[in-house]
Amino acid sequence: MPWTKSAADRQRDAQVYGPQYRANRAKARRRAGGRCEGCGHRHPRLQCDHKRNTGTGPPDHSLANLQMLCAGEGSCKCHERKTASEGGGFRSGKASRDPAVQQRTAW
Repeated sequence: MPWTKSAADRQRDAQVYGPQYRANRAKARRRAGGRCEGCGHRHPRLQCDHKRNTGTGPPDHSLANLQMLCAGEGSCKCHERKTASEGGGFRSGKASRDPAVQQRTAW
């Protein structure tokens, strides 16, 4: 079940995740060197994650706040577990529209 975004969601993401985030995400990816910064295992798919929740207050896209976590099939799913433990993070305001994290991440 793919997770589709509305045009408003895509526009909001383009504003929130601007050039600073994209530059620091690339630096975090190089820093990780192909390894998950949560479990330390090498995985083919790493996803950039904010250590501190960006749902409250202004977003902090500094390099110190970004980490690369494994996600997807064949991984430990560190990113999915962290997102589930923090209650949805940035999307917590849309919890009623989003399917449960367990349904979104079922591979």
